[in-house]
Order: sequence, then structure tokens, then C-alpha cells
Amino acid sequence: MCASSSVDCEYVPNTRLAGARRIASEDGQVAPQGTGAVRTSSPSAPHGILEPWKQRFVGRQSSVAFPLFVGLDMQAPNPPRLHSFAYNPGVRREPETSVHFQVAEVIDWVVAKRLINVYVTTIHPLFNFLDHERLLQRAEEHWHGKPQGLSFEAVICGVVALGSLFNGVEEALIQEKESWAVQHAKSILEDYVVGRFPTIEHVAAYFLRTLYMRTTSRPHLSWLCSCTMMHLVEATGLQHGPDGFMLAPGRAPPDTASRQPYNPRRTAQVAECLQTLIAWDYGRSVMNPTLHARQEDFSATFKTDLSSQLCTLVQAIPVSTPGREVGADAEDQVSALKQIVRIEVDHDFLVLVKADLVFCLYRRLRLINFQLRSQQMEEIVNAGTAALAPAQKLVFLGQPWWNVLGTVFQFVCVLLALDTPDSLAVIPRAMETLQSISDRLNTHLSTEALATVRQLVRASVNKKRKGIDHLERSLGEGSLGLGEDTVIPTAPEDISFYPFAQPDAIDLDFFLNMSF
Repeated sequence: MCASSSVDCEYVPNTRLAGARRIASEDGQVAPQGTGAVRTSSPSAPHGILEPWKQRFVGRQSSVAFPLFVGLDMQAPNPPRLHSFAYNPGVRREPETSVHFQVAEVIDWVVAKRLINVYVTTIHPLFNFLDHERLLQRAEEHWHGKPQGLSFEAVICGVVALGSLFNGVEEALIQEKESWAVQHAKSILEDYVVGRFPTIEHVAAYFLRTLYMRTTSRPHLSWLCSCTMMHLVEATGLQHGPDGFMLAPGRAPPDTASRQPYNPRRTAQVAECLQTLIAWDYGRSVMNPTLHARQEDFSATFKTDLSSQLCTLVQAIPVSTPGREVGADAEDQVSALKQIVRIEVDHDFLVLVKADLVFCLYRRLRLINFQLRSQQMEEIVNAGTAALAPAQKLVFLGQPWWNVLGTVFQFVCVLLALDTPDSLAVIPRAMETLQSISDRLNTHLSTEALATVRQLVRASVNKKRKGIDHLERSLGEGSLGLGEDTVIPTAPEDISFYPFAQPDAIDLDFFLNMSF
């Protein structure tokens, strides 16, 4: 157990406690007890146990892991393997796999290679979690008689689908292949046999599927997909890192290095960022707040890695624990707003993400009637204004990131909600940008968004016009009414407005007729 946990252990004889089953060591860990106690120098106990062959992670308290620990306690020569013994009565036979290798038959390699390159140039720099050169090499082998496994086929289908989506060229045949690739990847990921052994490739495939769903589908479906992705992160132990678990006895997975061109730590990071963005925008739960709470320092790669900039933005927002009062973290949100607006990013998509997070914080602060200062409102307006040109640019480049339309739409809503002279002054430019984007996209969602904000602006105009009517009526005919030609009498020359003048020296009737 010590060797598999990669910690230094010392066996300390202790005959007085020989009858006890377990004792707590000095650092709070529980050690098996026979004739002595095993004390480890590990700073904290592993979060769970990982089975190398299946790459399956379970908590130390799991019923699946318990027989193994009992066998180790008993010093069994062959302790039980990490297995779901007696998990159910076993009265039904498990179904066989229903998916097969098909991507090489449906999509030509020349087309697939072109779409993979689109993914590498547009999406990979922002979500950098795999070795794209190794990915392309394995893909070529997969297409030419050397299958890389069904899990890899799900990954490459996700890459091809996103490459088609960001291709920038409307090709009916390519779109048909894109739809097939999305459904084929879904069939693989949901297959009974493939799903038995979750791997980092499952996480990668579900990340790609979540990214595609967020860009093309409904918010509820996107959130559900992101939740499954995070469950797979937990199932593979990626959130704990290599030092967060102990290895179960058994074989190592075959050709692990060649089958995993992925960075486990970065895979967990970008998955957490994507799920947090979806959950925060939709007002749903973040699946793993403990992972988000681990503030990483990306300063070493911030200027050279766009993924580091993305993670820095997302990790700046406070993810509250369930059951916490809505207004309890107002200070955290104000601090996050201040932090996010100061983060400089180097990609148009990240400028949109930055504005989205600012809007998320504003909506939450507005919900608790938090009184924003003029500087904070100015920062919100500036973040939205900075996103207008990048959104328009991405649309004209044929890169339909999920927020190229939504960020501008939400910005108009924020400007109307702020309802200050400075915010209202930006609405014409924002509306012009939204009009341009809608004309370029020419989709139902774009025309619907444009029509909706026009309706909101018209409602704001009508509301203000009613207020103006009331004010104008207050200046109508009457003894106190003042017309445009009203002459305001001047004060007598002998009246002193010195602050300490006597009260009887001031003509109070003069104030009754003064226009303030």
C-alpha cells in the first residue's frame, strides 16, 4: 500500500494495541493494525484508489474498494481485485456492444484531415489539452487499417464535427457528415460495453461533445452534457492529479503512452472551465466546486497559452457552496468583478468570455439589489463595449462561437437595466453591431434576438416618454407654472446672500418664483 501510494512509510512496533483493528496515526491517517502501525510521511491521505488497467477511480470508502482493503489487512497472498463484487443479483445478462468502427468508411481521409486542421487552428489554442500532432498521427493510422479503439473514434468524431462547424464554408455534404459524426460519437459514448471502463479519452470525447452542444443546442441539454463530462472527470480521478490516489494491484493498461496524447491536468482544467461557464450562464449547479476552489497559478504560461488565460478568467468567479444565502457572497462577487475587468486577454473569443462573466456577476448583484458604484457600472459598460468588435469579427470569419450573438444581445439588456445616461448612450452602437451580426448569420435565433432587443428598447422609450409627459404636465397652466417666456425676477440690490445674513434680510417670496 505504501509503495502504490508513492509515500515513505515506517513500520512502528506497538504490541500494546495489537488487539485493535485500526488506530489513527499522528497525522490523522488510519493505519492497518497487527503488531504495529504504519506511519506515512504523506501530507494527506489519498482521495481514493485507481485501477490502472481500467483507469477507474473510486473513493477509499467505496464498497467496491472495501474487499481489497480487507484482503490487504488480512495479509492475503492474493487480495481481491478492485471489482464490483455482488453489486447486483446478476439475474440478467449484460448486453453486447452495438457500435463498430465506421468513421473511416463514412468520411474520406482527405476531408477528415482538412477538418482536423480547422480544429487545430481555431479551437485547440483555446482549449489546449491534447497533443495535436500525435492526434493527427493516430487519426491517420485509424483511417488506414490500424484502429485506435472505439474511444478514440469518439474523440476524432468530435474533432471532425467541430472542425466542420468552424469550417467557415457552407457545404451541404460536409454538414451531413458532421451530423453523422456527432451521432456516432454519442452512440459510442453511451454504449454499454464502451462505458464500462471510463478513460481520459472518454473525458476528451465528452468535452468535445459538450463544446459542440453548447454551440448548437439548448441550454438544458448543454448543461446535462457538461455534467456527464464532469462525472467522467471524477470517475477517472483527473481532478486529483497523480498524487491524489493510490494504485490498485494489477496490470498497467496496454500501450498507455501511445493511446493517451492528452494532458490529464489540463484536461480536467478545461473541462471544469467549460462546465462552469455553462452552469453560471444558465443558473445551474457547478458539478465540482472543490475542483474550482483550487486556485491555480497560470502566470508562468499566461502570455503564451490562451488556455491559461481562459482558466484565469473562469477561476476568478466565486462558486458558492450549496445552501449558502444568495447575498452572502456579494463581497466575493464584487471582488471577482474587480479582478476580471483587470485581466487582459489576447483572443477575440476570450474578450467575449470576459464580458459574459462580467454580465453574470452583474445579474447576480442586481438580484440582491446591490447598489453599484459609478465606477463599477463604467467597468461593466466598458467590458461589453470591448466585446462588440470581436463578436462581429468572429462572425465574419465564420467562427460561430456560442457567444458571438449572445454576448451582444445580453449587453443591450444590461445597458437597458443599468439605465444611466452613459449606458443608454452605448445602445445605438450595440444595436448596430447586433444588426450586422444578425444580417450575417441570417438564422432564426439571430433575427429573434434582434427583434427582442428592439422590443425592449421600444418599451424603455415608452416608459421614459410617460415620465416626460408627467413632468411636462407638472409645468402646465397654473399659478406656479412657468412657461418658456417666464421672466424670473431678480433680487433687490440691497439683499445680501452672505451665508450669515439675518433671516429677515432675505425676501422669501423671491424663492417661491425661482426656477431650480
